[in-house]
Amino acid sequence: MIFTKYTTNSSGYDCTRKYTGGFSEGAGKLKREILNSKNTEEIYDIKGKKYYINRNMSLSDIPENLSEGDAVLFERGGLWRVGDREKFLVPEGVIFGAYGKGDKPKFYGSFHNYADKSFWEKESKNIWRIQLKGRNVGSIAFNETALLGVKKWHFEDLKNNYDFYYNGESQQMWLYYEGEPWNDFYNIEICQRGKVLQLFNNSVVDNLFVGYTGSHAIVADTASNGIKITNCEVAYVGGAMQFDEVRFGNGVEIQLGATNAAVRHNYVHQCYDAGITFQSWTSAGLSSVYRNMDISENLIEFCGYGIEYFTTSFERNKLYSEYENIRIADNIIRFSGYEWSYEQRPDKWMISHIRGGQWAWPDDCKGFVITGNVFDCSRASIIFWWWHDDSKNFIHPEPHRGLTVKGNTYFQAATADKRCMNYHINKPVYAENIDELKTAVALFDESPEEVVWVDRI
Repeated sequence: MIFTKYTTNSSGYDCTRKYTGGFSEGAGKLKREILNSKNTEEIYDIKGKKYYINRNMSLSDIPENLSEGDAVLFERGGLWRVGDREKFLVPEGVIFGAYGKGDKPKFYGSFHNYADKSFWEKESKNIWRIQLKGRNVGSIAFNETALLGVKKWHFEDLKNNYDFYYNGESQQMWLYYEGEPWNDFYNIEICQRGKVLQLFNNSVVDNLFVGYTGSHAIVADTASNGIKITNCEVAYVGGAMQFDEVRFGNGVEIQLGATNAAVRHNYVHQCYDAGITFQSWTSAGLSSVYRNMDISENLIEFCGYGIEYFTTSFERNKLYSEYENIRIADNIIRFSGYEWSYEQRPDKWMISHIRGGQWAWPDDCKGFVITGNVFDCSRASIIFWWWHDDSKNFIHPEPHRGLTVKGNTYFQAATADKRCMNYHINKPVYAENIDELKTAVALFDESPEEVVWVDRI
């Protein structure tokens, strides 16, 4: 990371600050393993044809007549921009992976590297204007390492370095910056609304870097079967408008049902919302079933939520969700909320390592297991999961049917409002020391592996 000046934005986020937490050695080991994963041909048994896309080829060079079992392998060190496609489709039954030596092949949602004078016009003192192609801007990454852009809702609010405003009618963006952006940075990625990769039944994405988008990086199609996301790095995601001041931003989203899905051994970081989410929502007009889900051995850092899950409920809606054989195991989730989006969110208190959501009824579940994970320092709650009885308005004292939580490790430091867990809309659980932390954790995990109070992160 090379920042010669202005390392802090108007929300107070400092891109150079380092955190250690309670599990830095273990996290570092897993990160190295993921970033240095073997090539896809050494991991997957490829039954069909293999197509090699070198770094000088474009996405248009991918054959159109791909068949189930085929593999498209991208050269390491290469960069492909999805840009105005809005999303790139990984066909049913096809593997997208890596070959060669070096960094993982990169898939960017951002149209260009905007660290070029030709893109920018001076509007007034310290305010620069840029013409874009459609779609709301969610965030801006500088030097490929720091989402320092702070989204403003009115032009008049541009007052500090990295403040930006996007106008949908003119498709223009204005950036406040005391200097010349193209001179001070070697790379500027403008993350606009859109997905990068979309998967269908039995699609596989392995060993890719996917990021720099205003919405979601990798999305599985509705009610997909057999998708796999492995050994990838997913980062710098989110911030584009969803509605009102609610903003997008999930690294991996498995939506409205899935069966036989695996999200394993990935490094996911710097997402506005969730690192990994599987969710249904009533407005979609669909019931959903999640069955045989494996979310394991992932390193998730600096996201709003580490892993997010929420469901519609039969008790409240004609639509409903079923969750059976869900395994969230051996993940390391760190520093939720200690990232670029925290101060820009209207709902800071919902930040958490695991977000069940206010609709996540555990009684909809069968064989839902959360075990062997490391939860390392959340800026708000370790767990945000509203399980409660509306008629009695209290936290259920007994274990919930279908949900098993055991053997997880918890590190936590003091939070701004002393919140530690949130099991009910009106009844958060607070902790200021190790004894209170153990009491709070026991409401979620009756047999934790370890509970540690961290004096400083």
